[in-house]
Amino acid sequence: MGKKTKDYFGNETEVIRGGKWNWKSFKSTEGYPVSSNLLDWVIGQGQALKECYLCLDEWVHKLKHIKKEKWFEAWNDPEKEKDQSRNMVSPGPYLLLLGDPGTGKSLIGRALAAHLTELYNKHKIQLQDVMCWRNETIPSEPKISCHSASEGKRILFREKLKEAKKMFLQKLGMKALVYLMMSVAMIFMFAGFFYVWQEKIRWDLNSSSAMGTPIQTIYEGNFLRFILDSFISIGSTTFLPAGMTLMFLVLIVFLGRFGSMSGAKGVGGAKASNVPKLIVDNSKKAAPFIDATGHGTAQLFGSIAWDPLQTGGLGTPEHQRVSAGDAHRACLGILYIDEIKNLKPDDTVTLLTVLEDGQLPITMRNRWSNAGTAAMAVATEPVPCMCFLVGAGNFDSIGQIHPALMDRIYGYGKVVRMNNDMCNTVENRRKYVQFIAQEASRFHLIPFSREACEEIINEGRRRSNKKDGLTTKFRPMIAILKTAATLAMNDGQRYVERQYVREAIENHCKTIQKQILEHQMRERGELLEIKPKGVRIGQIYGLAVVADPYSGEMTGNVLTVKGFLEKNGKDQENPLKGYYRVTGVAKGEKQNFIEDSVAKVRSVILQKYGVDVAQECFTHIDFAQAYGVDGPSAGVTMTILLCSLIEGKPIRQDIAVTGEINVGVVNSIQVTAVGGLHEKIKAAEAWGFKKVIIPLKNYMHSIDPEDYSIEVVAGETLEDYLKECLAD
Repeated sequence: MGKKTKDYFGNETEVIRGGKWNWKSFKSTEGYPVSSNLLDWVIGQGQALKECYLCLDEWVHKLKHIKKEKWFEAWNDPEKEKDQSRNMVSPGPYLLLLGDPGTGKSLIGRALAAHLTELYNKHKIQLQDVMCWRNETIPSEPKISCHSASEGKRILFREKLKEAKKMFLQKLGMKALVYLMMSVAMIFMFAGFFYVWQEKIRWDLNSSSAMGTPIQTIYEGNFLRFILDSFISIGSTTFLPAGMTLMFLVLIVFLGRFGSMSGAKGVGGAKASNVPKLIVDNSKKAAPFIDATGHGTAQLFGSIAWDPLQTGGLGTPEHQRVSAGDAHRACLGILYIDEIKNLKPDDTVTLLTVLEDGQLPITMRNRWSNAGTAAMAVATEPVPCMCFLVGAGNFDSIGQIHPALMDRIYGYGKVVRMNNDMCNTVENRRKYVQFIAQEASRFHLIPFSREACEEIINEGRRRSNKKDGLTTKFRPMIAILKTAATLAMNDGQRYVERQYVREAIENHCKTIQKQILEHQMRERGELLEIKPKGVRIGQIYGLAVVADPYSGEMTGNVLTVKGFLEKNGKDQENPLKGYYRVTGVAKGEKQNFIEDSVAKVRSVILQKYGVDVAQECFTHIDFAQAYGVDGPSAGVTMTILLCSLIEGKPIRQDIAVTGEINVGVVNSIQVTAVGGLHEKIKAAEAWGFKKVIIPLKNYMHSIDPEDYSIEVVAGETLEDYLKECLAD
């Protein structure tokens, strides 16, 4: 690695976002100018970005035409009839990003939204707020209006102010009526008590009645009878009106309190009022980015909240129960759906309507949609939902996406393949330094030293499985960065050095599948008879991989292959028929590649020595302590083993081999490339082998010998392998 360090990143000084950066002498990522533009964070996806830019240019051209045609002005007035025609809005463009996880699909989606904001400011394209209004004629069909971004909040404030004034006047009038009635009641009550007091004075003075007879004489001195008769006559004109007034006052107060309760918050925090509801708010004036991954129908396309009190007229008003969906909130922005293949068929059909028409009414869209209550029978006018669809998925999504949706994307948009790797050039190694600086800034990590950056780049090269490649699956690389930085910070370091990166890679940042495989190999390795030293006839060590069937994770494995070969004595009068057996390999339906390798080995030996190991010999090859071995990489191992037995030469036990044997042409038997070379070499290294021999194509394409402490030798033909493996 020391030889590479000097010119690994080039020698010039580069101006990056207004700052100078010396690639020859930089010691760490400290001070690297990190961009605030997300598009600059996308690395290794140049072709994908070009396609995205083309789609954005087409999108902006479409919006400029819509602006010229004044399409959104049809929604300015909620009372105005909406244009239902499809001719004014052309479909597309749409974007489908296909690639492996971690290649930056969601990052591109967010970056496009940021870039859209810049384009909108440049071309003076305004985002829209959407408001839902009460329909006085048919309450179950709320009205819709659209306004320039941030205008919706001003309208809402104005309507709330009008409603507050109205409520204030109502409350003021109610209070005035209450105080007036209380005053009238008090006057009647006062008059009643005053008349009673006057009658008490008459009794005390023993005044004469109309007949001239004293009062006390008439009532025979019974004051209670007198005052009771007087109260009846007085109460009919004073206390009775006062009581009725008070009862009416209590009724008014009760109704007033009930009315205030009806204005309390209901579904979605709404109140029982005629104030419109702001269902799409773009007051930030930034092109929206809505991640709708995994969302259900109601979340995608909006719905009507269910209020069980609605049928009694005591619930939340219809227009206040309307909730916009992702498609409406993403209007003039990015609607991002990852794993788009998982969209339900019904949702896909509705999405097609959104993409074609650019507008969609909001109605009940949930598990109650088949019910039939009046609380659910609500549907708005068409709501604008002209969104830029960015779908994403793995390569297996191609055959699983709804055919109609795929047809729209092919017809009106673009399908982009995300790169899994990029060329290992000076420019791209600098991009890796940029990536490291970006993530250090995002996660507030300490800077990485130059040597640590080189080690991370080497890991990116190894993960690309190409000598001249670097992986663009950056998400797993982020785990390495964070872990290495944490290890360094725990040790009180100022910079992340190379040893922390290596420790993170080797000990901390392995997937669970790889951990399980390595654990199984360690447990099994304690029982294996592998001794990489000396020479032996009839035994060779081959290299293989064990793969997880679901994740594709692999780990290396060393196989002990033993052989027996004895001629069948054809010179005798009654020679026995020979046989050719290979044990320890995959059987039955699992026997995929190994059967071909076994057949090719027989032909190669016949071609090289003129000996048919199946007819002229008793031949037995055994993959000792192994079961279910499969794959073409066992071919050269079996061939060398048989060559050793035929020639009587021992095989060096400190060498492990791998490669696919091929039937010879023009006296040359080639050994061709196989997979999993890095894992195989690491396994041989762990067992203490001194040397591994691999196919020349693999050596040139994938392997850097400096990555390993073991000697890695390339072989192009069987003779190359035999020269290294057979001892004199």
